[in-house]
Amino acid sequence: MDISDIIKNLSMESKKILSLLLHNQPFTKAVLSELSGLKLTSLNRMMLPLEEAELIVKCEIGESTGGRKPVLYDVNPYRYFIIGIDISRTYTQVVLINFKMQFIEKNKFDMNKESTPSIVVNLISSWIDKVIEKLRKQHGTIIGIGIGTVGPLDRKKGVVLNPDNFRAKGWEDVPLKSIFEERYGIPVVIDNGANAAVLAETYYGLGKGIKNVIYINCGIGIRTGVISSGVFVRNINDADDAFAHMIVDLNGRKCSCGNVGCIEAYASIYSINQVFTELCNKTLNYSDNIEQLSYIDICKAAESGEPIAMKVIEDSATIMGNGLANLIQLLNPGIVILSGPLLKHSELFYQISTDTAYKRINKFSKDKIFFNRGGYFKEDAISVGAAAILLESFLDNACTY
Repeated sequence: MDISDIIKNLSMESKKILSLLLHNQPFTKAVLSELSGLKLTSLNRMMLPLEEAELIVKCEIGESTGGRKPVLYDVNPYRYFIIGIDISRTYTQVVLINFKMQFIEKNKFDMNKESTPSIVVNLISSWIDKVIEKLRKQHGTIIGIGIGTVGPLDRKKGVVLNPDNFRAKGWEDVPLKSIFEERYGIPVVIDNGANAAVLAETYYGLGKGIKNVIYINCGIGIRTGVISSGVFVRNINDADDAFAHMIVDLNGRKCSCGNVGCIEAYASIYSINQVFTELCNKTLNYSDNIEQLSYIDICKAAESGEPIAMKVIEDSATIMGNGLANLIQLLNPGIVILSGPLLKHSELFYQISTDTAYKRINKFSKDKIFFNRGGYFKEDAISVGAAAILLESFLDNACTY
């Protein structure tokens, strides 16, 4: 029987034990018995298939309280691995991670006008082939592939439907799930990248123990993932841009969605580039090559105090902060993680948007929420989360439904 089938067919109690060790530090049998509610005899029986399949191992000896030193158990970091794929509009990243969510291998490449689905799939597959060959020599096994990408999606069929703003053509109705399953003969799951990232942070990162977690990725578009009481808050077609198209100005800028006044029309890389160019064209002191400046150049200029760049970042961050305040009032999160290329390059954007949100939210919420720039996994959150979604789906985790 394939290892993925073994995990899927474990008893509910065995899955619970495996989940406890996945999401926490190593435990003794006494602690596992207490946390799982199983008597020691039942616990031993439920741990047996996990040990036989080498899913869990004795990892170290704990501190003694007077008698024999207890043995600690943990998930096996050396036997089984997962491929996590993050397909974004600006880059694609592929990682190999173990059950401790630790990186073994990583590869990243930029997306450009030539990055059609077939080229991207071939680049990913070429890297996976090399990884598989390495693992064979080390007796390691890949249990599956998780993909986090831009929505909208048909998640169950594993198809990317019709996303906006890919520079290359052809990103409509791309059956990523079936492509990789047919190529490698292992299970593949797909979800939007923001959902993957919020799962990584909730179960393995800064959101551990927090009931409601929001993750927002600010790039060419604004992508949002939300977990509320252990379950994804899903949008139509598993799209990740519902927050991006929240209207904050009825008479505002035209948005790519056809509406006006959306948050994304002010607080995305595209909008920041556009507004900066418009303002500079009104100023005679700027040269003709102003349109060649990237958002990174604009962020750096703002950080150094350049007036026009500062105004663009401050205005866009204020809009983002107002939108965040609305979202916080609706969802009552314990943590909001702001990440993505824009946040990576602009501390000013982060500070103004979070300060604005704090000023706008209900006074009773202020002490119950905190913000974080980047999260625990930083720019790796989507690829790690994609791999984690695959593993959690084997364990019947409710967030994966």
